[in-house]
Formats: sequence, structure tokens, C-alpha cells
Amino acid sequence: MIVETDRLILRPYNFKYINDYYSLMSDHLVWGYSTIIPHENILQSEQKLREIIAQYADGFIGFHALFRKDGNIFIGEAGILSFDDEANKCVIGYNLLPDFWRKGYATEISESLIEYAFAELHIERIEALALKSNTASCKVLEKSGMHLEGVLRHFTKIRGAYEDVCYYSIIRSDYV
Repeated sequence: MIVETDRLILRPYNFKYINDYYSLMSDHLVWGYSTIIPHENILQSEQKLREIIAQYADGFIGFHALFRKDGNIFIGEAGILSFDDEANKCVIGYNLLPDFWRKGYATEISESLIEYAFAELHIERIEALALKSNTASCKVLEKSGMHLEGVLRHFTKIRGAYEDVCYYSIIRSDYV
């Protein structure tokens, strides 16, 4: 899967991106609102990146590398994280390096993933989750046209504390 916007390009990971991937996976700020534990060494990132690339053989599902078009600068990852054929729905997500927060990139790629899922995959429903405490990510999803369906109380546990998660969606009739 390749998705392009005015400023961004999303394309499958390649092992040549290992240093970029490690910079993302080892950044504690990126994973502050996640159950992901930052990688402590590049070997962890190499193993995980190999797994991601191997999964592409089964389809396009999963995170892809996200670059700014100008200068081909790696800024993070995004993608369609899961797909349910029977219910005709998918889940989208993104993770950006802190230098690229608050510049509209997350909203831009989220809107493009939504468009791609409806136009190319003929999806009926798209979902996304964000910690309630991650107000920036909640705003991104709302700006992307998604609707807050509810708050899942104590849905996950991060570093010993239970966290509420906001559950967002958009359906085809919302988008058209």
C-alpha cells in the first residue's frame, strides 16, 4: 500500500529504514501513551522490523513508513492495523516522532487513510483508539472526521496504571 498526500508519502517498510525505525521505536515520548515499551537496542528494532516486513506477504495490513515528501524525511509510521472481512471494517493508527508533532501531519495521514479505506478497499466502518489522556491524538481523530463513540473505562494498563481509552469511528455514510 502506498498513500500520498500533498506533503507526505506512506510506503511499506524496507530493511534499509532500520535506523529510522529504531529512532521511532526507542523514543520514550512517542510511546508515552502506549503499551509499547521503547526499544533499548537496535537488535529489538531489527527483529520487529523483520516481522513487519514478513507480514506484508500476507497483505498490506500493518504499519508503513511515513515520510515527508520534501527531502524524503522519515517522520514516523501509519497504516491500516487490522481488517475484518466479515464486518467490512478496519482500524487505523499512526505514531510520529516528536519533532513532527503539532504540524498537521497526523491529521493529514489519518484523513488519507480514511479516504483510501473507503475508496480503494470499499470499507463500511473505520475505527481508531486513543488514550483519553492523549488529547492531541483525540483532536487528530476528530479533525479527521471520526466520531467519539464512547470511553472504555480502564481499558488498558500502562506502566502500572489503568487508562481510559476513547473509541472513535467513521462509517461510509458519514464520509460521503
